[in-house]
Amino acid sequence: MNDFIEEFRALLGQLSPEERDEAVDFYTEYLQDGGYDSYDDCVRELGTPHQLARKVLADYSIRTLNEPASDGSRKKQPKNDVKTIWLIVLAVLSTPVTIPLALGIFGLSIGIFVTAFGVIVGLLGLLFGVMFGGLGSLVIGIGLLPTDAWLGLLYTGTGLMIVGLIVMMTPVFSAAFNGVIRGVTNFSRWAYRKLVPKNRAEKHGRGPQQ
Repeated sequence: MNDFIEEFRALLGQLSPEERDEAVDFYTEYLQDGGYDSYDDCVRELGTPHQLARKVLADYSIRTLNEPASDGSRKKQPKNDVKTIWLIVLAVLSTPVTIPLALGIFGLSIGIFVTAFGVIVGLLGLLFGVMFGGLGSLVIGIGLLPTDAWLGLLYTGTGLMIVGLIVMMTPVFSAAFNGVIRGVTNFSRWAYRKLVPKNRAEKHGRGPQQ
């Protein structure tokens, strides 16, 4: 059992020391109470240390997202969402998926991720395309000023207008980007609950991340 717990602890490096100790203490107590002494007994009961660690990391990350957001955490929200999505994906991939419903949800998840990625790439492509178009018009306009002042002013004014619009629309693009990430995160949490059931320790008692 000690080898199982030590391997499990080593895989929880993303957690804070307090959270890591909380998770390790919970599962150590459960295994001790159940008399699971050997490494193989622990694996049969809770899965491999990698499977258990991935589930615990995903659970803690989801719990963090559910906590009230402070000003500092709001700024980090998109980054935290992406981290949570990644941890959920790892947890799902480490869980045997055999029932048809789970396979359907997993396939739908892949479709959602691909669509969201396409939307994000499209938004970024539109933003950079319009921005470079405006900068190009501005450069052309400045180059034309010595030879054709009116045409140069036209290009320069158009370029400045486009650049100004991009600056004004940046919050809109940022909100759209964050909205896509948030939507994928919410779907991931829903799919995670459907695909990754509670292990026996969590069913037996209230887990550390609940």
